[in-house]
Amino acid sequence: MNNSSIYLIHGFTASSRSNWFPWLREELHKKAIEITIPDMPDTNDPHLLPWIDKIDDVAKVVDENTIFIGHSLGCISVLRYVLRKNIKIRGAILVSGFIYENPMEIQTKGLSEFVEDTIDVERLKVLIPNRVAVSATDDDIVPWEATKDMADQLDARLILLSSGKHFIERDGFTEFPEVLEILEGL
Repeated sequence: MNNSSIYLIHGFTASSRSNWFPWLREELHKKAIEITIPDMPDTNDPHLLPWIDKIDDVAKVVDENTIFIGHSLGCISVLRYVLRKNIKIRGAILVSGFIYENPMEIQTKGLSEFVEDTIDVERLKVLIPNRVAVSATDDDIVPWEATKDMADQLDARLILLSSGKHFIERDGFTEFPEVLEILEGL
C-alpha cells in the first residue's frame, strides 16, 4: 500500500472534511501514506462531467498501484472515471454505492446523469481486479440492496454490516476501521 496512489471520492452534499474522511487521512498519515480527497464541484447539485473532470485534475498518478475509494455518489463517479481513463488500477472500495439507478429519495437532472448511460461492467472487472463493496443493512439513504446489486454486477466482494446507516457524520460515523482494514488488504 505504501507505493499506491490512493484517492477518495466523496458523495452528494459531502466534502473532504465530512464523515470519516479526515479520520482515514490521519490514520494513513500515521503510516506515512498519502491519500488525496478532493472537494467535488457543486456538491449540492452535482453533474457527471464536472465530477469526472475534477477526478482527472487531481488524480496525478493512475496506474496498476492506484486504489480508489468511493462513498455513495462517489462510487459511480469512480467507476465512470476508470472506464473513461481505460487504465488498469489495483482496486476499488465502494461504500454505499449504486450502479444503474439512483436509489436516493432526491432525484435531480444532475444526479440522473451519473446513471443514465450504460456502464461496461465486463470492462470494469478487467480494469479493477480487486473490488470490494461495503453497505449497512440499516442504510437510510442508499438501501443496502442497491449496493448489493452493484456488487453483484461487478462480481465484487460485499461486506454487509448490521449497522452504520449511510456511514455519515450525522449518524455519528466519524471513523471507519473496516475501510482501513480493506485498504491494508489491497
